[in-house]
Amino acid sequence: MKKIAFIFFILEFLLINSIHSQAGALGLAPTNDSFKNESGLTATLVNITTREKILTTGSEYVNASFSEATVDNGSKLFDLRYNNYTGFFEYKKSSNETISISKEQNKEISFKDGRNYFLKNYKINKSKKEEYLLLLGIRDSKVKIYKLESIEFIPYKEALNNYQEQKLPEYKLKKPLFFIEHENNVVPIEKSKDLEKAFPSKSKEIRQFLKQNKIDFASDEFLIVQRFLDSIL
Repeated sequence: MKKIAFIFFILEFLLINSIHSQAGALGLAPTNDSFKNESGLTATLVNITTREKILTTGSEYVNASFSEATVDNGSKLFDLRYNNYTGFFEYKKSSNETISISKEQNKEISFKDGRNYFLKNYKINKSKKEEYLLLLGIRDSKVKIYKLESIEFIPYKEALNNYQEQKLPEYKLKKPLFFIEHENNVVPIEKSKDLEKAFPSKSKEIRQFLKQNKIDFASDEFLIVQRFLDSIL
């Protein structure tokens, strides 16, 4: 058994190094109309000893279709889609090659259909995050509103007895998270207290507004907050 385990360890090590080598080899020359940098997203090797592929339900994407978009206000259109599980944009380089593009040098993605994503830094639960956020509402508003739609992976659950049900691995859409941006400060808003804390000098007005308007902080009706904040700031 030790010998078999060692062999699998060597195979895994070689495969992961191969993936890293391929990822590092990807790149495009920087121009005004193309990506400044492209890189393959490092893959995680899962179930290397499994003989048959385990079925997975759900999807890594809210929208799995590629659509034309520009990058960083460039003029060239690329076929892109957002992977809500990995948090990276994917570029359809050819019919059989898809590349996850670098976050570091591709900070704004603008689709022809009107969707605009911006790479933003924020803090939540004392942890620093960097994510592509979807702009909602009025773009030139004093207070901008963003939305993060992310997908989590729920592992396979084995039925341990006759009373339990086996559950396949699943990609599941999480509750959306909304953000406000004011004076270049991006803040996640999950409850009324977060909104009051973001604008302490206007907490009284905000408290009264929220009392009069039962707002669902996990739905797009959060947008009505934008016009209100613009009126008091």
